[in-house]
Amino acid sequence: MSRGGRAPLAQEVGLPAGRGCRHRDRRGFARHLWPGLGAALAAVILTAFWCGAGEARAGASPSGAPKVLLITAHPDDETLFDLGYFRERGWNVSVALVTNGENGHVVQAIRAPYDAQADDDILIEKHPGPRTWLTRPPKGPRLRQILTPTALARERRAEFLDSLAHHGVAKVYFLSALRHPDFADSWDDGVTGWDKPLLSERLENAVRRVRPDIIITLNPDDTWAHPQHWGLARIVRALLDAGDFDLSGRPRPALYGLRENGWYTRSRQPEPGDIRFDRNVRSPVLGQTYAAYWRAATSSYISQSSHPIWFGARVRAGILPGYGGVDIIRLLEPQAGLARLDVLFQEHPPDSAAMARLPLRPGVVDLPAHD
Repeated sequence: MSRGGRAPLAQEVGLPAGRGCRHRDRRGFARHLWPGLGAALAAVILTAFWCGAGEARAGASPSGAPKVLLITAHPDDETLFDLGYFRERGWNVSVALVTNGENGHVVQAIRAPYDAQADDDILIEKHPGPRTWLTRPPKGPRLRQILTPTALARERRAEFLDSLAHHGVAKVYFLSALRHPDFADSWDDGVTGWDKPLLSERLENAVRRVRPDIIITLNPDDTWAHPQHWGLARIVRALLDAGDFDLSGRPRPALYGLRENGWYTRSRQPEPGDIRFDRNVRSPVLGQTYAAYWRAATSSYISQSSHPIWFGARVRAGILPGYGGVDIIRLLEPQAGLARLDVLFQEHPPDSAAMARLPLRPGVVDLPAHD
């Protein structure tokens, strides 16, 4: 669909009008700083500095490979796709996380026996409280109590960082404060309670810092999934279409959305732009199949139903479809002159030397000014 066809979307999600690259005019400052330079020349130099052009190559992916920014709603959303495809190539990947997952459930155990007719779920889950424990799957031991939403947020952040360390992620941008969250985690409210101008500001901040060639978020059309998944995806798409992620001297980033085919049968239905990858193929650089790599990375999420043991119990019970050996990512907006992700993977084959240069732990940036 053309940009014109989606013009009302910014109004629908409550975003302000697009502003493009909104850096202040530094020409007056330049005249005072360097009187001997022409104002126009000084302005060009300063604009390049303030837009981050001097950092364009900082943390660059190998051999001109694209830089990636993943924007997700909750800790573990990135497990909807196998980030091993990026790690084995040594690509520079950063992640911006909107909520802390503080209002989710904590998995306690696998229900045994399980009666599909009488029981709502094979997993026993609880909200934070005095009887809620972080429990190592499948049968314990209990590790510690999760008493409050803030305690759960802290646990979810720790799991998130551990999992992203497995992927060699360069930077993590936390967009919401820990103790007083700016963007609440809520299925019922979706994104309606989020401060859209504040979210826009922080997302633009992350984009300016990363300077991505590719932005990946959730799929805006998987409306049967978590409302904050497709709601965030629509916000990100509206910001990109409005030019709010445009950077001086750089083409607009390509935009991709993660399909939720492991969780919803409807997400297996093809949509325009879908790209599929075989999880059962063995990576010569990772030394295992992509499915096995995903299980290892996702095992950090002890508290969440995305953990392979908790997730697998639901698949075996017929509650979830499972991935069926396939990862699906959808091209939403191409970048001029940049090939599709599947073609880029062919142009940039797995590279053990590049992978070895990835950081052991991601750098952490808290974008809220205070907590």
